[in-house]
Amino acid sequence: MRLTAAFLPLVLVFALPAKAQQATPSSSAGLAFNNKNPISFSVDGATATGYFKVVTESLNGIVREAYPGTDATYKPGSPAGGILNIGTGKSDFAFNASPVEIAYANEGRAPFKEPLKGKFHFVMMLHEGLVVHNLMTKEWADKNGVASFADIAAKKPPMRLTVNMAANLQSTVTMYQTMFNAFGIREGEVTDNGRNMIRGNSATGFDALRDGKVDVFINGGFLPTAEVTDLARGRALQWISADADKLAAEAAKWGLRTIKVAAGAYPFVSKDETTVVIWNAIVAGDHVSEETVYKFTKALMENRDRVRAIHPSLASFTPAEAARNTTQISTHPGALRYYKEAGLMK
Repeated sequence: MRLTAAFLPLVLVFALPAKAQQATPSSSAGLAFNNKNPISFSVDGATATGYFKVVTESLNGIVREAYPGTDATYKPGSPAGGILNIGTGKSDFAFNASPVEIAYANEGRAPFKEPLKGKFHFVMMLHEGLVVHNLMTKEWADKNGVASFADIAAKKPPMRLTVNMAANLQSTVTMYQTMFNAFGIREGEVTDNGRNMIRGNSATGFDALRDGKVDVFINGGFLPTAEVTDLARGRALQWISADADKLAAEAAKWGLRTIKVAAGAYPFVSKDETTVVIWNAIVAGDHVSEETVYKFTKALMENRDRVRAIHPSLASFTPAEAARNTTQISTHPGALRYYKEAGLMK
């Protein structure tokens, strides 16, 4: 199934940079998994509709075809909720883990009530393509004489800001909070202590921007997205410029990198701009069997052309990239076994 590039209802998860460890292989290490026996698993952690719903069902479909009779189910939720559930044995996989959710789960920081370190593991990198979009109306920019985050930090103009829900860690902590922290912008100071903020997914933000209810939009999506281009036809927009070095230093705290948004990416982007890009990884609970994770991994690796065809965000999906564990968590023994057999890990 193919999707067009579009903003997702941002629900994702994150980890601080550290050298990845490997989980200790389980007692099933000597068993052979080269059969077509079905497996059973559940996927948790994203919305009931939209990008992750389609991606999840498409990936599950590939696994079902590889192992006929497989029972693969999808449980809508949130990124942090998905990690909580796989870490406590209530679900098996989460497809949208990002650095902040992983870090908070390991440490037991809210919304996690206790540390989950060692209770969930890396399976594969799904993509590194969720681009933070920093948009403002040209009317507001001209009125306040701002073109960049540095200008906003210096002039502190009152803004009506739309961002994601506070519980959506990857869409807040590593998006607008990272931008503000990089340039010393105090959220309360520019939003009247939050009274001038509208929180919701990207669709909520687009509606508010279109209706003239906000001045600044900071949320994530893939490049390009038709909603932004369409919105710009009716409301003059401007990309908020960012100093590349300052932004890179702040993003690195989460193990993230910055990218260039090329001039012309949208009609109103007249020069190359810098922003943060976020990755999403597939993770599995420690309770999930080695056979289940091995077969799941093998099915997607051996059908990578089909994976790449699901959505433009997966166009760069390759075994080498999928096996690249840049998280703070160990690789699940089942995934590790496949990667060793394929020569992707030692």
